Amino acid sequence: MEPGAVYPRHVWRSLSEALTDTPVVILQGARQVGKSTLANQLAADRPAVVVTLDDPGVLAVAESDPSYFVSQAGDGMLVIDEAQRAPGLILPLKAAVDRDRRPGRFLLTGSADLLQVKGVGDSLAGRAETFELQPLSQGELGRRSTPEDFVSWLLAEPVLGEFDPLDTASVVRGGYPEVQTRLPRRARDWFASYAGRLSDHDARELHGGGYADHLRALLAILAAGGQQEIVRARLARDLDIAENTVDVYLRTAATMRLVLTLPSWGRSLRGRVARRPKTSLNDTGFTAALAGFTEAHALSLGGREYYGVLVEQFVTTQLHAQNGWSDQPYRMFHYRETDGLEVDIVLELADGRLVAIEVKSASELTPRAWRNLERFRERFADREVVGVCFHTGSRAWRVRGWLNLLPVTSLWQH
Repeated sequence: MEPGAVYPRHVWRSLSEALTDTPVVILQGARQVGKSTLANQLAADRPAVVVTLDDPGVLAVAESDPSYFVSQAGDGMLVIDEAQRAPGLILPLKAAVDRDRRPGRFLLTGSADLLQVKGVGDSLAGRAETFELQPLSQGELGRRSTPEDFVSWLLAEPVLGEFDPLDTASVVRGGYPEVQTRLPRRARDWFASYAGRLSDHDARELHGGGYADHLRALLAILAAGGQQEIVRARLARDLDIAENTVDVYLRTAATMRLVLTLPSWGRSLRGRVARRPKTSLNDTGFTAALAGFTEAHALSLGGREYYGVLVEQFVTTQLHAQNGWSDQPYRMFHYRETDGLEVDIVLELADGRLVAIEVKSASELTPRAWRNLERFRERFADREVVGVCFHTGSRAWRVRGWLNLLPVTSLWQH
């Protein structure tokens, strides 16, 4: 674990490496996922000045004299927390880097995508590298010093055996640091307040005022559907707004790093763009809280179907987080055809190999559970396909050499 960290953050290594060869490093993520804590830990290892634009006085200086502001660290590193609050800093920062391209000069954090914030005058292309900080992964929550890397483990012919069964509480609690030590009711209250403040304050500020109060309703609808394909016309009816306004709200939620999107996989780029992506909130704890879903509901007959959707989202969030540090980088998709063939998650590796994944909330599987994986492999016989069918039990098997039946917990217990 990194010195002083409550939880290890496995993107630490990549961030540290970037600071040795890149002038501007940007750390983005939703509010309260731990960006400020991680930035302060990185600053503790070197001469640095740390400022936060959440402080009104500091923000006033940044806006009144941006050239002075970006030069205040001298030969050290300037850490600017919540940098999206002063988009006018970007052009003076670019000029400072062009005069002196020393690596590690600036570390910016933001709870909004800096490139999407109104008023940003430059992309910092060639000068900056951006990293995403997700809610805590299960390996980070378990304080594993070695980052979990499921895809690398899977492709290296893993030794299979027994794992722990999936704990329902882990899925319902999610990975936001703030809720980890709270009682379930208090965690739900925290998420309700979190959603309200994001909608009433952050979203309005991001749009410069005049922001209609529909974001909270949008987040609740996304929570109710779990990981789903978004039909904009239906969403517009549910929110009682114009369809083009739905796009504005979805872009806002994405800019605030509150949603995860899985594009549709296909052989051609055109085919991928034409099909609808799957969208969900960025964390299953956030989702469950806004949907009013509890551990007790997961055990009830009526709640099993929604729990299955939540488990699929849980697997997606774990793989999304691990992609930030995996030794086998991959792109994430879903797959659906009009003939009924669907695959929950498709990972495409740099060398063209595919990992096709189905997620089941049952603890025991029958051959029907992996039938779509077999059909997918048959349809794309010219591609090397590794199949994974996740379940919530404890036993791991390999079937026919290419298909792995694995506990969800193997994502981090490998």
